[in-house]
Amino acid sequence: MEILKETFRSLRSNKLRTFLSMLGIIIGVGAVMTIIAIGDGARQEINNTVSSLGSNIIMVTSTVYSRFASQPLEFQDAVDIKNMVPQVKDATGVLNSNLTVESAGETTSGSVFGVMPSFFDIMNLDIAYGRMLDETDEEELNSVAVIGSNIANELFGRQDVVGERINVIQSGNFGSRKVSFEIVGVLEKTGTRLIFNVDDMIILPHTVADYRLFHMNGRTSSIFVSAVDENSAQLATMGTDFYLYRKFGDSDKYSILSQDAILEAVNQITGIMNVILVGIAAISLVVGGIGIMNIMLVTVKERTREIGIKMAIGATRHRILMEFLVESIVLTVVAGIIGMILGGFLSGLIAYFGRAFGLTAVITWKSIALSFGVSAGIGLFFGIYPANQASKLSPIEALRYE
Repeated sequence: MEILKETFRSLRSNKLRTFLSMLGIIIGVGAVMTIIAIGDGARQEINNTVSSLGSNIIMVTSTVYSRFASQPLEFQDAVDIKNMVPQVKDATGVLNSNLTVESAGETTSGSVFGVMPSFFDIMNLDIAYGRMLDETDEEELNSVAVIGSNIANELFGRQDVVGERINVIQSGNFGSRKVSFEIVGVLEKTGTRLIFNVDDMIILPHTVADYRLFHMNGRTSSIFVSAVDENSAQLATMGTDFYLYRKFGDSDKYSILSQDAILEAVNQITGIMNVILVGIAAISLVVGGIGIMNIMLVTVKERTREIGIKMAIGATRHRILMEFLVESIVLTVVAGIIGMILGGFLSGLIAYFGRAFGLTAVITWKSIALSFGVSAGIGLFFGIYPANQASKLSPIEALRYE
């Protein structure tokens, strides 16, 4: 307790120097905590989004996707998988491309999807206005579209736009062309599902999208499969894999991703990004730690005579070492607490203003404990040398020091 009193008395004696020596730690801890909060927020947001569909969604992608491929993935495969695998509830092929759309003089970009009617149930999408696509639209090649809420707002400034027309602009080697579609439905504002922003979608019957835009002759880039329920997901995955292996004869020509695999991959990627960003931010902590060590060495020099007096009246070397070590740790812990407050404030700002851009930040007890532990660790690591130097001073030489 006496050591703590002396520590705070010493820190208060030169407030400006104390603050400047803490600044690197404050900035470093604040940056690390904010980055961890952003990473945890992104991971939580993605996990919630993917989990919102349940764990019964399976994504199949082809590694030989081309209109000239000898063994392509086809929309008919989605029909066959549904019919041949008992654990599969529904399946749809998916054509997808980012294209420009326009209407009434307004232009925006969106994700154009060519799908089967089952796409809406598989993705758990709800209609705000109008209707979903149906089998009649597929069979009769109706040039109709269901659009996301962002597309409706950006092109028309309102949601109820059923009956309006949009032009999908497709660019090619011979210039661009416009393909017109009538809006028959507008989706509820949904956000992200799987890896797609539903609010930016333009959803077309796959037969129309293929014939008028993509010209893939029944081929597809991916198939979305939904199992009967979550308990059937593994058997549905195995059945889908068996079907595709029989078709391709080579498992390298396709890949199957369950939601668990998607979550694992996302968590792995965000984890790696977190480590890299935290590592960059931690550089300021190292710089701050070196600053603390320099200040403590200066303090030892300034208090050399005081150290000599303490030793002369009975203070042990261990007592002197602990006095300076505690001062270093207190300095970094106080800086760390201020840094945590700064990190919390910045994370709050990001959570409040970043939602419009899909950015959020979540502070967890893990990040608080880590920040506190790192602060104390820096004080201990960078304080050992100055404290050791102080404890090794000769009392006689210290008393002679001017």
